[in-house]
Amino acid sequence: MGLMTREQYQNSIRARKPMNVWFLGEKIEDLTTYPVLSASFNAISKVYELQSNPNWKDLITVKSHLNGEDVSIYNAPLSSPEDANRKTRAARALAEVIGCCTHRCTGSEAFAGLGPCTYDMDQDLGTNYFDRFMKFLDYVQKNDLTCTVTVTDVKGLRTLPPHKQPDRNSYVHIDEIRDDGIIISGYKCNQTGILFAHEIIIVPTTAMQPEDKDFALACAIPADSPNITFVLGRTPQDKRFFEIGGDIEGIDLGKKYADHQAMVYFDKVFVPNERVFMCGETKYVGRLLSYFTAVHRLTAGGCKAGGCTALCGAASLITEMVGVQKAGHIKTKLTEMAMIAETVYALSIASGIEGFKHPSGFWIPNPLLSHTCKYTCTKIPFDAVRYARDIIAGFGETAPSEFDMRSPEIGEICRRAFNPGNPEYDSFDRLRAVRFIEHMVRGSNWTAMALHGGGNQEASTVMARSFTDWKHLQNIAKSACGITKDGDKYDEIINDIGRRNGRICTIGDLPKSDK
Repeated sequence: MGLMTREQYQNSIRARKPMNVWFLGEKIEDLTTYPVLSASFNAISKVYELQSNPNWKDLITVKSHLNGEDVSIYNAPLSSPEDANRKTRAARALAEVIGCCTHRCTGSEAFAGLGPCTYDMDQDLGTNYFDRFMKFLDYVQKNDLTCTVTVTDVKGLRTLPPHKQPDRNSYVHIDEIRDDGIIISGYKCNQTGILFAHEIIIVPTTAMQPEDKDFALACAIPADSPNITFVLGRTPQDKRFFEIGGDIEGIDLGKKYADHQAMVYFDKVFVPNERVFMCGETKYVGRLLSYFTAVHRLTAGGCKAGGCTALCGAASLITEMVGVQKAGHIKTKLTEMAMIAETVYALSIASGIEGFKHPSGFWIPNPLLSHTCKYTCTKIPFDAVRYARDIIAGFGETAPSEFDMRSPEIGEICRRAFNPGNPEYDSFDRLRAVRFIEHMVRGSNWTAMALHGGGNQEASTVMARSFTDWKHLQNIAKSACGITKDGDKYDEIINDIGRRNGRICTIGDLPKSDK
């Protein structure tokens, strides 16, 4: 089939079988026309649209090494540092356009984890998971499908492992192993973009012990499979989607692109063998997550850089509207916002360059840099958020609605009050910029993505700790301060530093929990 156009993608979503989706206690009959989901449908449709744009083609499409066709970068595993950096640049550029998740990145990162992990399992155990996975990937590429990964189980009581949970459904698990496949059940949450995906990929959420073998599974399921229930999550502005119409253009939404998150319940869903990529191999769960998160947290840097760039642009625009762009403290804040974007972008680029080639042919980003990137994304974008809210000032935070601005009775009063005074802009321009900032900092899930998307601070810290070569750090200090007095040992340390080219990561090794 080849790359889909915007219209072909939208038609493919409309052609899916009916899905069991709920919001505010009511079932959604048509996801593609439901107001709360319209911005999300717009966002992923825009990504498909840009595939046909000559100015974007080289950034978001590549030649497949499986079938030789042009495919989306979201369906092409990384095979080189150039691929990793393209993913970072694409994530940033797309975030600058849509200001939210592309809905396709997590699927690509599931591929990045499953490829090398299934290869390892086949080499060690004699399974045929890698062949299954590569055939599935070829199918996804040839049909230009959108895939999303379900990672986060609801977990129940956090002090208990999966197999001791009072409700086994707290983690997705295997109910039954049959000759032709498996039956699975359980919950997943925080699933971005899942309602407009063609395929759902399931991977575990945490490393497991042998007793948790029923919970050690990875597989792929069509999103419109039977026995799946979806519950759409709320955002602070979801009711505003119902307000558009007539003279109301939707300024109070902030922008026409957004993402969505949903909780998912799998109730005895059948998965055929050819779509099963892990089935009880608890020893390899941590390895799968290590490969997956190395790419997933690289993407966070590009994505958050793009969001920060857009936020900085809106804040800068506001300063020009109201005439404070030359104030020293304003210039400092805007510059800091720009540097915040560059910081997380640089970490993402570096982790791609400093990675390593897996025997399967997949490129694994430097995991220490990748997790450092994600950890940084949980912190410094919030400085950009604070600066943006500071710059729009209190009147921006409490701005009148578009309804009031257009009201025959009080519209003129509101427009005069909110007019910035700059003849190049009117009150509606100011409201558009203000609402864009509001959408980014408190109206949508963008800040939640910065904090929790791809894992929170502690998750990044744990992984970074496991990939830091602490003995090497100690040897650096021993040689530098004279503790190492043996000449041969000193030379060994110095040579090791040179061999590593400045790296302190246990690159290529597995996390300690897997050893």
